[in-house]
Amino acid sequence: MVEKIIIPFNGYPIYKISTEDMLNKDELAFLKSIPEQSIRTERKLKLLEGSNILNNKELQRIKNIIWKHFVDYVDNVLEIKNKFYMCNSWGTIQKKGNHHPTHRHLNAILSSVFYVDAPNSVVNFFVDRTKIQGGFNFTYDVQRYNEFNSQTWEVPVNTGDILFFPAEMSHETNVHDLSSDRIVIGASYFAKGRYGAEEDYNLIDL
Repeated sequence: MVEKIIIPFNGYPIYKISTEDMLNKDELAFLKSIPEQSIRTERKLKLLEGSNILNNKELQRIKNIIWKHFVDYVDNVLEIKNKFYMCNSWGTIQKKGNHHPTHRHLNAILSSVFYVDAPNSVVNFFVDRTKIQGGFNFTYDVQRYNEFNSQTWEVPVNTGDILFFPAEMSHETNVHDLSSDRIVIGASYFAKGRYGAEEDYNLIDL
């Protein structure tokens, strides 16, 4: 059964979907066969070679699953009519003791992460200041931390989960403490179509 959770962390629409979708043996073997992009080894994780791995025919079924849930995110969580397309997709493999350090997904509007093999994992999201700090940036005496007064929010994830979130959000993973590899597929999305209005002098066509 698919479970869906909306996490309104500081007004950002994080959407967690717990699916029953898993890679089959052939899809997983193909994903693991993609060479490591060695320039990223200083981050202590394997970033698989290629910025559009979901365009491979061997992963078409997985791309369709992610896209179906992305459309649900846009239509039923964001509730906007504008159209998007998947502009990048990539894979990472983390060994025991490794983690994905704090980062944002650049040149994108929305992002997703599909947890191919990631039991008992955690993603931490960060903001520089909370919405209630606003322009004054007061250091409030917090009674109980929640989605509105916290600068960090921890989201537990497991194999088969998909997270959708604005690409500008800073995030990182916990340290991987299992002997089996942690494997994820990330994707980013950009806008297409017409935005604005001629009479407002802000019309653009993407």
